Amino acid sequence: MAHLAPMNNGCVRYICQLKRLTLQYCKNGGSSRGIREFLSETVAQFAKENPHLTVYVRQRPGRHPRIVAEFLSGNSRVVSVKNMSVEEVAGHISLLRTSSGIKTVKLAKPWHTDNPSIQGNWTPFLYK
Repeated sequence: MAHLAPMNNGCVRYICQLKRLTLQYCKNGGSSRGIREFLSETVAQFAKENPHLTVYVRQRPGRHPRIVAEFLSGNSRVVSVKNMSVEEVAGHISLLRTSSGIKTVKLAKPWHTDNPSIQGNWTPFLYK
């Protein structure tokens, strides 16, 4: 639990949960055009604005581009940026930078009961 953010993350002291960002692209592939433009125009400024973040750039010849994000919790997320523009790539990177890295769990129901009712749930507005 030492690597997870405290419950008041953002109220007292913000701890960015993104630890490492790896930008993988093909040097000649057409699907990597957006990420290549991002690397030539924006990545230096992004790295200066986020000194707590380690940014790696790696070539993957003959493969589609992707972004690999590794978080403090040990989770990692891979985002494909195939055929995306510079703005879309920057949007995905911004989303990864601000996310916690914890996998989302969809709850089937917002309530739980040991004895489910056949008739359904009662609310004060049921017969109005």
